[in-house]
Amino acid sequence: MMEKLAPKPELLANTGDRCGENPLWDDARGVFFWCDIPDGEIYEYNPRTKSHRLVHKGAECGAFTLQYDGNLLLLYVGSAAILNPETGALKHLRDGVVFDTERFNDCIAKPDGSLFAGTVDWSQGKRGGLFDLDLKLESKRITTGTACSNGMAFTPNLQGLYWADSTAKTVYLFDFDEENGLSNRRAWLHTPDFTPDGLTIDKDGNLWITYFDGGFLRHYDADANLVRQVDVPAKHVTSCIFGGQNLDELYITTAGGKAGEISPSGGLYRLACEVGGKREFRTRIG
Repeated sequence: MMEKLAPKPELLANTGDRCGENPLWDDARGVFFWCDIPDGEIYEYNPRTKSHRLVHKGAECGAFTLQYDGNLLLLYVGSAAILNPETGALKHLRDGVVFDTERFNDCIAKPDGSLFAGTVDWSQGKRGGLFDLDLKLESKRITTGTACSNGMAFTPNLQGLYWADSTAKTVYLFDFDEENGLSNRRAWLHTPDFTPDGLTIDKDGNLWITYFDGGFLRHYDADANLVRQVDVPAKHVTSCIFGGQNLDELYITTAGGKAGEISPSGGLYRLACEVGGKREFRTRIG
């Protein structure tokens, strides 16, 4: 049964992001990273000092991961680079990571240090999809036919991967194993009235899904039953991930902000949760 009351999200950083995305908690540094895609900005929030800073401003970046050495792997429009978030130094890795699609949009590191990454296709509406990128950034297309590939999360037992296809307004579930990758895609949740965006999973195997056109995020159990809805004071809610010392704080990114405008849209939020999440894997690229 859906709960009537839910914790209220707290605004942490009013950065006015046009499209805040790709939240990542760095447990080693105890800080949180996210990006504003159109402006090519990477931000860091420090909960100890309750402050944020601009780490990097460059090309449009729709996806990034934490590396094992603490750097960030940035994915652009078919290219990739390594960013040192402490010094701001940027090292170009390669072009031509993917072809016949547009920019990367959301990604997730795998247990072996490689990753899955999605793409968008705003111009034709069908060349976006999900890719498997190995340790050398050689790519294999897994899905196609969407305008917007979005959030991903592994099941706690690492035998499945959830993937949001925003165009289809559907969250799919794949079977996963480290040797053979993804198989057996099936629809797990279809929301015809709202567009699923980023998502994450808690340690109990329950999914938290943000909705770009809903102004809220929803908490579902493993059988796709709605547990609760949490309203967020922003036009567009884009992604979420667990962070904090005990991984029981849900960090939430939003979109719809404008430069120089004081507005709750485009800010970074945090939600206290009773059940926490798990640490994300890190990549070993480059």
